[in-house]
Amino acid sequence: MAFYVTVIVVGVSFLLLSLLYKFIIQRAYLSPLSAIPNAHFSAPFSPFWLQWKRRSGNTGTHAIFAAHNRLGPVIRLAPNELSVNSLDGLRTIYQGGFERDEWYLRFRNYGEPNLITMMDRTSHARLKRVVAGVYSKSYLQHSEDLRGVARVVVGGRLLSVIRSYAEKDTAMNVLELAKAAAMDLTSGYIFGSKVGTNFLGDVGYRRRWLQAFGVFQTQSRRERAWGEIERFCVDMCEAAEASLHEPTRGDDKATTKKDDAGYNTKPVVYEQLSQRIGSSSSDGNKSVGGLETTKTEAIASELLDHLIAGHESTGITLMYVMYELSLRQDITRRLRVELLSTLSPLSVRFPSSSTNNKRPDNDGDGSSRIDDDLPKPSAIDALPLLDAVLQETLRLWQAVPAPQPRVTPYYSSTAASLSIDGYDKIPGGVTVSSNAYTLHRNPDVFPNPEAWMPERWLEADKERRQEMKRWLWTFSSGGRMCLGSNFAIQNPEDIKIEDTDKSKRLDQEHWDLYMAWKPDDATVDLPFWAKTDGVTLQIMRQSGLQEASILPSPSPPLTPSLLPDNPTSIAPYFSTKSKL
Repeated sequence: MAFYVTVIVVGVSFLLLSLLYKFIIQRAYLSPLSAIPNAHFSAPFSPFWLQWKRRSGNTGTHAIFAAHNRLGPVIRLAPNELSVNSLDGLRTIYQGGFERDEWYLRFRNYGEPNLITMMDRTSHARLKRVVAGVYSKSYLQHSEDLRGVARVVVGGRLLSVIRSYAEKDTAMNVLELAKAAAMDLTSGYIFGSKVGTNFLGDVGYRRRWLQAFGVFQTQSRRERAWGEIERFCVDMCEAAEASLHEPTRGDDKATTKKDDAGYNTKPVVYEQLSQRIGSSSSDGNKSVGGLETTKTEAIASELLDHLIAGHESTGITLMYVMYELSLRQDITRRLRVELLSTLSPLSVRFPSSSTNNKRPDNDGDGSSRIDDDLPKPSAIDALPLLDAVLQETLRLWQAVPAPQPRVTPYYSSTAASLSIDGYDKIPGGVTVSSNAYTLHRNPDVFPNPEAWMPERWLEADKERRQEMKRWLWTFSSGGRMCLGSNFAIQNPEDIKIEDTDKSKRLDQEHWDLYMAWKPDDATVDLPFWAKTDGVTLQIMRQSGLQEASILPSPSPPLTPSLLPDNPTSIAPYFSTKSKL
């Protein structure tokens, strides 16, 4: 009996010692990762603390940021996971061709691979080449289709919606509106203006869709399969495919319906994928990432990811731009001066508030129209303050602040090893990541990092600005960086040009001045000139429409002959903030 007890005790002791060695001693003291500072005392033994932080919100970024501040550029998050906060680390991990972690597989749509979820670099590169061209900066800046969509969404729908809120003097959900505008722009470019969404106009469906999308984000791949969000994208793919086969404008049988501003843009991204994705097989399927799938599912899996990224990231960025500008009226005024002094005079026409004088349009919805062309992209690129506002917003308010995990490669030779920031012999199969939240808060690069300071981009010399650009990691880096980075930059600039320059919503005294002149309110002969804060406004009434033309002061010169004969009759509209 004693013998059996001894055997059991020895066996249990050996098991406990083995477990102690494997999970405690080896991980904490003998692992190649043991020299790396631990973000938490339990990091060498268990991922529990990190999982708990991630479930608490912010994907653990705040905890990771705090740990880097305490411990340096490389920290150990879990037994087999590291976080890196340095330019050397970014180059090694993201430009070194490390494969993505399996964490990304949760973003598959319809059970099919897309650029986000492809683990294999060769398959990823093949699909990326198909669509990269239509998202390049040069293509976007010369795309008449994108300009047409911008005219529809920004010049038509968005201005009408904002004007409606201003007239009713009601609160506006800025995030919802920004996401709606971003979705209309993104879907219009991808699927064509006729097929794309009208979230700005259809409030009921917009809110139902956003609610469904909120549920979609929390569901597993199996739970969300062919739900409302996945059906939504497939429906647009099918409609875009049908639009490609409609008669052309010169055909006598052409019945193509135009969108609500009279434009009919092509489904640019859908057409590119439809023509070039994969290769046809005998059963009509396509090959995507080495897997056989139907053509519609293959395209929809990719484009649903574009729609999600486009409306989420752009909408969030726009919201924070408006939020920060609302707190910095000095920046808002300077931004307007920059716009007015750089761009050509602009004119925005709105339908009259009176139904009898409503301007007819193609579908009778009374949406506003921009008669003049939008500013050229090259002109927008030349605006330093606008660029600084956008860069600083992208720095402080990252739409995607979470870690972007990769997996270290295995080396065939024992002599070869991986080194990151002085830590050598990092083995293969280790999850490594960086995150924009932490990178963008390096006080050595961005002094007072929690403050929104566009001035830092304007006042920096060339060398300092280049250094800040290197640390700005909004769209990741390397071969798997965000495909739509140029599109994401272009759309907020287009919308801010409209919001700040044309509709004047961000300067309340200018907006009050404009809104004062409704048809029923006019008590003086129009047009007349008014000047506030160095900006000259021409207020006029023509053919039942109201028009506000903005020109840089001092052209035309303010002379007494241009002022109304009875200035006292308009005094209530100017208050003490504005002077004639």
